[in-house]
Formats: sequence, structure tokens, C-alpha cells
Amino acid sequence: MKTRLKRNRLIGIVVSLFVLILLINSCEIAEDIGGINATVAKLEGEWTCDEESEFFKATKEIYTVYISPDADNYDGIIIDGFYNLGDLGLKATLSGKTVTIPLQTLSGDFTVTGSGIISSNLEEIEWAYNVDDGSGVIDHVTALYSKN
Repeated sequence: MKTRLKRNRLIGIVVSLFVLILLINSCEIAEDIGGINATVAKLEGEWTCDEESEFFKATKEIYTVYISPDADNYDGIIIDGFYNLGDLGLKATLSGKTVTIPLQTLSGDFTVTGSGIISSNLEEIEWAYNVDDGSGVIDHVTALYSKN
């Protein structure tokens, strides 16, 4: 009888742990429901860009950009105001805390590529990117985005 009671108690504990694990995982999954990555959703909004340019701009420039989810890419973002060029819609992709800007040409023949690292609190992004204004000269740029 004691053995049967211990066995039933053990089964109860195992089932309880399984249910607990299932509940925890379903909470994490729920964050991604709606077609966008949870991190992407948290990045959406206005950011202050503190940018340093090697060639094309004044040594330092501060301006505002807007990050929004890319409706065509679950892990994608769109940055309006990138390089202070207006609402050009630069596309980038998240992988963990890394943001990658694939090689792309924006209007005005600006070709860009680069990457950024998102801070653990999702309040800053440190960038390094290259911009060619069409002249063939590559501007090496670093920037810090801070969430407004």
C-alpha cells in the first residue's frame, strides 16, 4: 500500500511539473502571436540617433529616427530617417540582439550595409555601417540610437 501511495505521489509531481513547464512555454509563445517578433515590437518607436560620420557629414550629428516592424519579415524592422535621409524605409533583420542591415540601395543612390547590437534593456542600439552616396567613396559611420 505504501509503495502504491509513493508511486501515485511521484506521478502527481511529474504531471504537475509537466503542466508548469507547458504553461511557462505557452506564455513565451503568446508574446510572438500577431505576426511580429516580441523584440521587434518592443523596438518600435522614436529613437534619437547620435551619429559620427567619417566623410560626408559634420563630425557629429544628432537627429530622430523611427523604427517600425517590417510587415513582410517576422524578424525585420524598418528604419525611417536612417542617415538623416528622410523616410526611406531602410530594412534590417534581427537575430538575437544583433541587427543586420543587408546591402541595399536607398533613393538618391545611397548604398548601405552594416550591423548593430541591441542593449539588454532594449533601450539602445550601437551601430557601425557603411554608406556610399553613389560617388564610390565609402563613409564609415558609427551611431548610438537611444529610445525616446
